[in-house]
Amino acid sequence: MLVDTGVSRVLIGFDEDIPDPVMSAFGHMSLPSNSACDAYVLAQRLADKTGIAPRGETPVRVGDDMLVPQLKLAITESVLEFADDLLLHAAVVVHDSGRAMLLVGGPGAGKSTLATALGTAGFTLAGDDIAILKKDGSVFAIPFPSTLKTGSWELLGAKQDEISAADIHLRPDGKYVKYLAVDKEAALTPRQVGWVVFLDRQNDETPTVCAQPVPQTISELISQVWTGTSDLTIDEFRALAACVNDATCFRLHYSDLTMAVAALRDFCTESVRDI
Repeated sequence: MLVDTGVSRVLIGFDEDIPDPVMSAFGHMSLPSNSACDAYVLAQRLADKTGIAPRGETPVRVGDDMLVPQLKLAITESVLEFADDLLLHAAVVVHDSGRAMLLVGGPGAGKSTLATALGTAGFTLAGDDIAILKKDGSVFAIPFPSTLKTGSWELLGAKQDEISAADIHLRPDGKYVKYLAVDKEAALTPRQVGWVVFLDRQNDETPTVCAQPVPQTISELISQVWTGTSDLTIDEFRALAACVNDATCFRLHYSDLTMAVAALRDFCTESVRDI
């Protein structure tokens, strides 16, 4: 099974038929198997476990419920190895104007849940994990499936059929998750950033939108980047500056998912009208 991350092409070799949960999670990323690959991962059945070995490394033995999360980690390693541009830890959704919205926040901020909910409310979900920031300031997303933790499964009413049918997986951090496919074409198309949204989830708070200065935005984005080195180059800093140059940057305080979706949708609509 050959998967396309937009940065690298990773061949996953199985010593048996591809398990259905793997196909469900990564099928939307697949390419014809005769295409060239940049890296490979071997998946070999070992008694009641599967050994996952990126490029001949010592296999990591996992149970069936951890197979997909472990493969995602192996694919992510190839992204880190082959990426020439900055990587941002952010979700990406695409507005119908064609511009991208970056959702940025720490663990528990609700990036994946909010991005998935926006994907049912007029936006297109491109990715909820890694965004690639190109030198001209445009972004595209690694088309990994969106990752939904247990607490979000009941919140996404428009996705209930898809969520109910999805397999349950156990991540190495002990969290149970389900994976939902994203729009690969939308993910891999570079787009100018229209909005950078920092998420601040609070208890029992009506959604509020607070403008954020560009210097603070760049500073917080720097904390979310991966470069492969400890310092940003001049070109990488310029890419961050270009990313936010024409973007509206703000912080969203929220607690209720439905109200947050409505607030972002209305805010983006007004922003486009202003343009």
